[in-house]
Amino acid sequence: MDLARELELEEAARQRQFAILRALPPAERLRQAVRLNRTMRTLLAAGFRTRHPDWSEADIGRAVADRILYARTG
Repeated sequence: MDLARELELEEAARQRQFAILRALPPAERLRQAVRLNRTMRTLLAAGFRTRHPDWSEADIGRAVADRILYARTG
């Protein structure tokens, strides 16, 4: 499959996913956002534990909070 076709399919999938999310009731959208946030925090903590096995849980918690608080995009 060529790159143009892959990009086209990727965009179609993204648009379909957005349509599904927009159709969800507000309570379900909030539930999904909370679940995604928990998953992100769990994965961040796991990464810090792997890279810093000597850190305490308090250190891990601070690192996760700092990563979220000071995150930048682009």
